[in-house]
Amino acid sequence: MISYREAIEIITAQSRLLEAETVSIENAIGRILTENILSPEVLPPFSNSAMDGFAYRQKDLDHSERWTLNIQGTLAAGDSFSPEAKTAFQGAWEIMTGAQVPSDCDCVIKVEETQRNGSQVTLLKRGSSGDNLREAGADFKVGDPIAVKGTRLLPEHLMAFAALGIPNIQVRKRPTVSILSTGSELAESPEKGSGKIRNSTAPYLVAELRALGAEPTFLGVVEDEPRIFIDHIKAQVEKGTDILLSTGAVSMGKYDFVASALRDLGAEIFFHKVAIRPGKPLIFARLGKTVFFGIPGNPVSTNVSLRFFIEPYLRASLGLPKETAKNFRIKTTIQKPEGLKCFFKAQSIFHEGQGEVSILAGQESFRIAPLLLANAWAILPEAGTEVSSGTLIEVLPLHSWTEKETL
Repeated sequence: MISYREAIEIITAQSRLLEAETVSIENAIGRILTENILSPEVLPPFSNSAMDGFAYRQKDLDHSERWTLNIQGTLAAGDSFSPEAKTAFQGAWEIMTGAQVPSDCDCVIKVEETQRNGSQVTLLKRGSSGDNLREAGADFKVGDPIAVKGTRLLPEHLMAFAALGIPNIQVRKRPTVSILSTGSELAESPEKGSGKIRNSTAPYLVAELRALGAEPTFLGVVEDEPRIFIDHIKAQVEKGTDILLSTGAVSMGKYDFVASALRDLGAEIFFHKVAIRPGKPLIFARLGKTVFFGIPGNPVSTNVSLRFFIEPYLRASLGLPKETAKNFRIKTTIQKPEGLKCFFKAQSIFHEGQGEVSILAGQESFRIAPLLLANAWAILPEAGTEVSSGTLIEVLPLHSWTEKETL
């Protein structure tokens, strides 16, 4: 059995940086940029009105009785014209939200602040220069940074790309992950008294891996039959999948066959068992160009295995930096097993400027309910059997789907 630190060093050493590919922005959500994106143009592309109202020049009011101006015409959003060709000339343009503003107009007054009389409009108040104007380039100027290399793309990035006319971008290829569930106890619709349960971990793994930027495929359930398991593994290795992931059958029971099946396949097994809780029986191996993770089948063990072992491998493959934990004070004294690094479901908050974390009840690896209350993982060190109240411990968010997520 090896330490968590040793396991992570082995896992990241076995990773390989995936190649880049070009995708449309419609297919870019969650992908990792491999280039810096700079604005190719200004946004807004022209000065336009932020309100329905009247555009005019401030100085024209100095020569107008009762702030009354002649109406030169109407400008609607989408009207095509040269802004320089339309000027105020001691007049005002009726203008709609989003319409181009004539070049010499420096203010738009809201329609509710005016009184119209035929071809003239009287301003009920005098505005200030720049009122209700969206200046060209106020949002982005040419060369402004939009997103840097290594960014995980969010919907707001895609909005910016679309607004600036950037249709395609370079991103890291998605790592392919093939998922295989083992266990004769797994059934889609178990009958009462049958001794079978539903497969809860496969939907979770597919969803979480997809959110992390991978391309997961669920291969189905294999009963406790090593031969069928070996056939599936061979097929996926031949297919060239990047990562093979199986759940269950990794411990020391009579039907825990994964380790022996890997040896029969000639796999290079880097480790089997890590000094952690939950998830201790985890296996990491390689079969040719495919890496293999064999993880325990209990829901929380599966969750911890993905969050703290498979995700670091994915981050290295995608060119992302190692995730950095924050230090929070633990609110109450907690007991733990000696020699094991523990990953406990927790709730974190900021109180008087200091991060605090509470360990949730129900840390057993079969309990899903506490996960629904958690927003963080509390990471307890290997040494000792107790962590005292007020001790600073490492904390990570429950998920790391976005670069913006904070505790």
